[in-house]
This record gives sequence, structure tokens and C-alpha cells, in this order.
Amino acid sequence: MNKTMNNKLSLIFVLFIFLLSLTVSSIVAIDFENNNLIIYVDDDNTQGPWDGTIDYPFQFIQDGINASENGYQVFIFNGTYHENLVVNRSISLNGESQKGAIVNGNFSEDVIRIASDNSMITNLTIKNSGGYDSDSGLKVLSNNNYIVNCSFYWTKIAVKINSNDFNIIDNCTIFYNGIGLYYNNSNNNIIKGCTLGRNSIGIHLENSIDFAIKYSYLHSNGRACYFENTSDIKLFHCNVSDNSANHGGIFVINCTNLKINNNIICHNGAGLSFSKSDSIIISNCTLCRNTHFAMWLKNSCRNIIIDNSIINDNYRFGIYVMDDSNLNIENSNICNNYLYSVYSRNSICISKKNYWGSLLGPAFTNIRLKSRINPIFGKIKYFPWKAIPIKDIGANWKRNEDYMIKEINPAKRIISFQDVDTDKDMVPDWWEIKWGYDPEKWDNHLSLDPDKDGLNNVEECYTDKLDSNPFHKDIYLEIDWVESEDEESNKPSQEMIDEAIHAFQKNNINLHIDIGKMGGGEQIPYITNFSFPFLCELYWNYFLHNDLNNPRKGIFHYGIICDYGPDVNFPFFGWDSLDSFLISAKQLKQKLPRYCKSRIIMGGSIHHLGHSLGLLADKHSGIDNLATLIPFSIEWLKYKNYKSNMNYLYKYKMFCYSNGDNGFGDFDDWEKMNFSFFKNTNFINK
Repeated sequence: MNKTMNNKLSLIFVLFIFLLSLTVSSIVAIDFENNNLIIYVDDDNTQGPWDGTIDYPFQFIQDGINASENGYQVFIFNGTYHENLVVNRSISLNGESQKGAIVNGNFSEDVIRIASDNSMITNLTIKNSGGYDSDSGLKVLSNNNYIVNCSFYWTKIAVKINSNDFNIIDNCTIFYNGIGLYYNNSNNNIIKGCTLGRNSIGIHLENSIDFAIKYSYLHSNGRACYFENTSDIKLFHCNVSDNSANHGGIFVINCTNLKINNNIICHNGAGLSFSKSDSIIISNCTLCRNTHFAMWLKNSCRNIIIDNSIINDNYRFGIYVMDDSNLNIENSNICNNYLYSVYSRNSICISKKNYWGSLLGPAFTNIRLKSRINPIFGKIKYFPWKAIPIKDIGANWKRNEDYMIKEINPAKRIISFQDVDTDKDMVPDWWEIKWGYDPEKWDNHLSLDPDKDGLNNVEECYTDKLDSNPFHKDIYLEIDWVESEDEESNKPSQEMIDEAIHAFQKNNINLHIDIGKMGGGEQIPYITNFSFPFLCELYWNYFLHNDLNNPRKGIFHYGIICDYGPDVNFPFFGWDSLDSFLISAKQLKQKLPRYCKSRIIMGGSIHHLGHSLGLLADKHSGIDNLATLIPFSIEWLKYKNYKSNMNYLYKYKMFCYSNGDNGFGDFDDWEKMNFSFFKNTNFINK
């Protein structure tokens, strides 16, 4: 079977890139003794014979791997290969093109497993792993490997590296995964030139040493980075922007010796969040338009230094320092942050030689609100200050570099039915007859959404047994609850559910809350004080049931109620969208003794349901504004008419949103809702 000249030219190009990579890599030293020995694979060769030559390539990649020896290259022509591969030789696995050479794991186990040192994977799309904790797109069980120009999507973990060192991931595109890149007990690894988006966690490092992350773009993730018990991390020239508007940025827990240099960190819930960490230097970074905090220090952080950076235009706080932490910031521009530029609570902040937006220095009153600091509950040393803006600081590059434009747009999840479908338009005849469609005329039900509630007609058909109506807005919410150590359960009470349903009905929306009668809603065995990654595991175990094709995904919003979780309450990405939330009911009850536990649970549930419907802090300044809780403050006066569950002032007093009719400071939540936001989450704000 002869191949075209285009295929041969593609092969020559791939080999050239491969040989070039061997000369420029400073870590991976792959020594292929027989670079001219190539085994070919082509899924079009279904009839044979198969000997691995270009004329008679193997049909399956694993056959090519099995026929190879150390130093060989397995060249894979474009096609879709439904296989789960084991690379147990030091070889190069090269696809003809990244988009064309696809390895599909059929939603089972690992798609590719590298078990030998000194291997290379290039120009492949790797997708559809299993949905269990042990499953991944690419599992690396060896050292000194080079992964370049690959795409990963719809996997539990795109790349998983456990107890292995000196691996490089270069120029890869990683979207729609539970976790993008995961490292545990792994040292001396490099991530460069990668784009990660729509993952629950973009990069997760734990118990590891000596990492370099550079020239990469992380956007639209639940949390861009999550570093725990890790040291000696260098984050350089990265764009960490437009991640979850409630958390979203870089989270650092119990880490030491981090250098964060020349990065753009914009429009995340929290740009940089540090807890129990020490010896961190942030220099020449731009932190702007983050919704809650540009930087948040808590739980006794020590020796945190910021210099030559820009911390401007953040929607709530510039820098928030608490819990006996200390911070030194100098030679930076810190101004035009909505509530406080620097807020210190029981902590020390040395902030000398900075520009505060005025030659008068920082403000202490509401007169210059956006440049003020709060020295009351902690120490802020701010003298001397700069009288004019400091030049040539912040990141020295712009957000329009080539690596920012890479993205994957996978096909929509398909729900199939066993009933008769005469016109083959994806919904059965009985449903079309019931709702006035012609069962013999093809309709694009996958795109039809006549009531504009975010559920297309295929999804409306799936929920027909749950009283959905394609011509009347429906919202579905599943709530699971962790067994409580108290007598009062964490399960939402029917009384509070009925109150919430009634509030939505008054606005012509049917709210369906599943606590055990719609196929979901169950009690989770008792756990407490668990981490954010463990919370994501609960999502996969109890909502998706480890099934990447679970049809409830994209139909139901999801909530977990527990005693104590990673935080008191917040929305989160369980997988690829902001469709979920957690409420630590016992912890909240201790903070809010005047409210009963059942009201706290339902008030928090409706609040975070609003976030998954697109009601976020950057949409209206009355949403998630802590200052509205201070009676007669400017923010309280400005937003007291915003009578919505999204306003902290009313979060536990009402289970509905505002219609915007209450005068100054009000906002029409119902009108601004995005019913598809929980399944097509996009935070990008150009």
C-alpha cells in the first residue's frame, strides 16, 4: 500500500523536529541508536499484510510498539485508533499530525502508559480515558521522557506522573480534563509552552521538588494551579487569567521557595492564594481585575516578598493578609482596587516605597475608597511612599502571544434512547408527539431550546420522567450530603426546599431539587477537613459515578453539604465547568448562630446556584461584597436595595434573586442569568 508524497513529507518533518528536540533538550537525554529504523502504523490497512513497513504498516499502534526495539520510532498515520497502549521500550511514538492522529481510550483505564525511560510522544491527540482515580490520558511510570505537541481532552487526568523525574511536557494543549497535569513525589520536571483550559485543576503538584513552569497559558480552569507540600517552584512568563471567578488562580499550600516572575495574573477569583507557606518571591508581575483578591495570605505565611509589580483594578481587594502572616511589598503600583488596596487582619504588612494612586499616599477613609488601606486590625507600614506611578514594572509582555490562542472544541456529549425514532433526529417518536413535533420530520433537537433554559430538546427528553417541559424553564439541582457528627442532618429540609421552589415559581421557573427521588441525592459517609482535590473526587464518585458520559452532566447542577470542607462555602469546577458548590454547614452555623442550619444550607445552595447561572462578582458590585454586611457603610447604603440572595446582606434571609425594581443599587438577576453557564463556562473578559 503506497502513501502519497504529502505523507512522506510529513514524516520527514516529524523526524526533523524529533532530531532537533534531542539537541536542544537539557534534561531529557534520549539515545536512539537506530534513528533510521521506523515502524509504520495506519488504521486504513485493515486487510493486511502487516509488517510495519511503509507499504504494509501495522493496523494497530500496540503492534508497532511490540515490534519495535529501544531507539526505534513508531510513526502513526492520521486516523482514530481505539486502543489502550503500553510503551515498554525507549522509543519515539510520532503522529503524522496532532489533530489527525488520535488515540481514543474508549473511556477505559489509561489511554497510554509509558513504562520505560527515555521515550518520546509527539503529535498525538489523546482522549477518553476511564473515569476512576487511577485512570489518565497519559500515565508516566518512568524518567527522562519528552511529551511534545500533543492534545489531551476528556480524561480523568490528562498526564499523571507519580514518583518519576526529569520529564518535559512541551507545547501541549490540555482541555476538558478532571486534572490537566498531575505530579506527586516527582522532581526536576519542566512544563513549557502549554495551554490548559476547562480543567478542574490545571496543574496539580504535591510532595515534589524543583519544578519549572514557563511560557504557558492557563485560563477557564476551576483552579489554574494547586501546589501542596512542594518546594523550589519557578513560575515564569505565564498568563494565568480568566479562571474561576470565585477561586481560580494559583493556590499554594504548605510550600517553600517559590519564585513567581514576569507573569500576568488577571481576572481570577483569587490571583495568588498562599496558606502555611514560606519564602516566596513575586516579582515583575501584573495582578489586575481579579474578582475577590489579587493576593490572599492566610494561616501564618512567612517571608512573602512582592516587588516591581502592578496590583491595580481588582474588583474587591488588592492584597488581603490575615492569620498572623507577614508580607513585604515595595516598588509597586497598588491602586484603584475597589474595597481596599491592602487589608491586614492580625498580620504585618511592610509596604514602603509604593505608589498608591496619589501623591498623598494611601487613604484611610472612604474619601479615596479605591486607594485605601486598613491598618486597624493589623500593622501596615507604608511610609515612605512614591508620589508618582513607578515605571517599567509588572510583566514586560502582553497577552497576545501565539500560545494563547490554542483551544480544543470537542463534540457535544450525546444522550441516546432505545425507543423508536422514525426520523433519526435523536429523540423518540413518543416525545415528539407529546410536545407537538412531527415524528417523521427531522429536527435539530440537539440545538433546539425553545424555552431558553440551557437544556436542549434531547436533554428535555431525558428529563421528561422528571417533569421537564421544553416550553417552560426548568433548573435541576442534585444535592448530596456528608453524614454529620451532629444530630441534625446535613440533608436539606423539605420545608426549605419548598420555600425555594416557590420563590422560583413566582418568576416562571421550575426548580427541581433532587435529594433522593430523581436518581441522585445520597448520603456520603462521614469525612471532615478534606482538601479541594478530594472534593473533586467526591464529585466524580457521587455525581458522575466515574462515568465521563453520565447524562446528568450538563443537565443537573450539583451541591455537596458537609460539616467542614476546604472552605466555608464556594462554587467549584468538579470537571470542566462551574456547575457545583460546597457548603460547610456546621462551620457556617458556628459563624452564624442566629440562623438555623437548614436555612444556612438552603441559602448557601441558592446563592451558589446563582453563581453557576452566571451571577458573579464582576457582573454587579453588590454580588459577594463583604462590605455590604457593615451597617451604614458606603457599600451597605449603596446596595441595601439589592434585595437578592446574591447579596451577602440577604443571603440567608431569602431564597430568591432580585428583579431590579427596588431602586438605587439594585440589579435584575433574573434578566441577567445565563442558563447555559454551568455547562459552557467562560470567564474570558477581554
